[in-house]
Amino acid sequence: MNRSDNMACLLGRLFIAALLLPTGLQKLMNFSKFAASVASKGLPFPKVWAMLDVTVEVLGPIALIIGLWPRWTALVLVALMVVTTWTTYQFAMLTAPFRQPQPVQLMKSLAVIAGLLFYFASGPGAWSRTSLRRG
Repeated sequence: MNRSDNMACLLGRLFIAALLLPTGLQKLMNFSKFAASVASKGLPFPKVWAMLDVTVEVLGPIALIIGLWPRWTALVLVALMVVTTWTTYQFAMLTAPFRQPQPVQLMKSLAVIAGLLFYFASGPGAWSRTSLRRG
């Protein structure tokens, strides 16, 4: 990769982290309210799901920023995004072909999933902890 490719990888990691980390921190600060919202969606063991979500949504973006474990980070964050997108928008996703416009938040979630899949495929670039460890 050349310098501009490495810059693009770094900026992509930072932008995705900028979308996820503030939400994760907000959920952490209002954990009981977030756990109640998880319970309202009908999931069993809502506090366990809420704790798992908050953990991934805080530690995942930090791993993105640093460039640690790129494939695992991408897979875990994709799994989180798929589960949260499904539980939040299941009705919207099933009826999406029949109505316009699509919910903006749903499209944002799908775009983040796409960015994480690109991250999975391309790696973190040379400006990451993973690349520095390799030498």
